[in-house]
Amino acid sequence: MTPAAYLPPAAGTRRIETARWILTAGSRDAVLTGLRFAPTEAPAVLADVRLRVPDTPLALTTDRADLADRFRKLGFRDPAPPIGPTCTALLGDHAPPAAPGIEVRRIEAYEDFLVGLEIEDAVFGYSRRDEADAIFRRRRTRPGGEWLAFSDGRAIAYGSAVAGPAGLYLSGGGTLPDARGRGAYRALVRARWDHAVALGTPALVVHAQAASLPILEALGFRRVATIHELELAA
Repeated sequence: MTPAAYLPPAAGTRRIETARWILTAGSRDAVLTGLRFAPTEAPAVLADVRLRVPDTPLALTTDRADLADRFRKLGFRDPAPPIGPTCTALLGDHAPPAAPGIEVRRIEAYEDFLVGLEIEDAVFGYSRRDEADAIFRRRRTRPGGEWLAFSDGRAIAYGSAVAGPAGLYLSGGGTLPDARGRGAYRALVRARWDHAVALGTPALVVHAQAASLPILEALGFRRVATIHELELAA
């Protein structure tokens, strides 16, 4: 299963759950997950989903390679870089080490949010400044939080998380290229662990791309599954 099957839906989205799949649909895109059916049933499932979101780009996440292969034959494609076609689901259920010399501050003010958004955009090649107000409002409605990491008074890294019933899902983050290797990533993982402990759900889950996988494993995370991610245009 994937996070959308367990986490509360974001504001402005609707969740449709059947015995075979879960669909989370917003105004601009939708995510199909929680797939529980045979590959031969994929065309019928897709037709059903398309009736519910007929003109919306559709993302699909699954830990089943057989279903990923079948949906590729139905027109789904790998996501555009920097997102890869697969990632690794990992679980952390022990306190990761601290990162001395890095200050971490939870984002509360809009000004700090903008700094985090700019870091995230710089890391992944996005440009979302025009959408910042809407993103800020949307993220304020979800349980969890966002954090900034500072070195010598400069914000160099950003991390976010969404709170679920059993722990935190590490939903995003990144470190500025010229500031890597100082421990900011590790510090943000530790800050989110501390938040999970404070919530009474001491566990972290993350979908890791190749670059962050060895760092997370060095912090004590263990592999759970390979997740396939696909996209279908409207």
